[in-house]
Amino acid sequence: MQRRANARDEILEAAEWVVTERGAGHLRLDAVAERAGVSKGGLLYHFPSKEALLRAMVSGVLERCTADRREARATTAPAEDAAGDLKAMIATGFRVAAERRRVSAALLAAGAEDPRLLTPVREWHQANLREFAAGKRYPLRVLVLMLAMDGLWMNELLEISPVDGEVREALMGEMFALADGTV
Repeated sequence: MQRRANARDEILEAAEWVVTERGAGHLRLDAVAERAGVSKGGLLYHFPSKEALLRAMVSGVLERCTADRREARATTAPAEDAAGDLKAMIATGFRVAAERRRVSAALLAAGAEDPRLLTPVREWHQANLREFAAGKRYPLRVLVLMLAMDGLWMNELLEISPVDGEVREALMGEMFALADGTV
C-alpha cells in the first residue's frame, strides 16, 4: 500500500477543521481520519495518539506564527531597523486571521485539560523574549510590549476586547513607537 506524500498535512488540516468547526472536545481520532480521508490506522501511523496529534497541531500553530513574523519583518521595517523584529511581532499580532484565533482557542482549551500541551508555547514565548531583549537597552519595554500583545490576543480570542477600528490602529502605532523607543 502506497501512502500519500501529504497525508500527514491532510490529517493536521482535518484535525484543525474538527476543532474549529466542532470544538476541542470533539477531537476524536475517528472524526479526524474520516475528515482526512484516511483509515484510523493511517492516522495512527503518523500520530500514534491523540496527544501526539495535539502536539503536532500546537507545533504547527507556532511554526505559522514564526513564519508570519518573518514575513512581517520583511515588510514592516528596513533591515537596519533595530526594533524591526519587535515591530514584526506587533504587526503579526494585530493581523492574526480569525480562523487562526479559532484554532488557537481550541488548542488553548485542550491545554486546559492537559497543561503539558502548552509547554512548547511557553518555551516559544521564552525564546522570543530572549531574542527580542538580547542586546536591547530597555529589555523591560520589550517584555511590556510582548505582554500587551498577549493581552490583546487573549481579549480578541475571548471576543471581549474593548479595542477596535481606529483605536486599534492607534494602539498599534503607539506600540511601534514604544518599540522604537520614541515614547
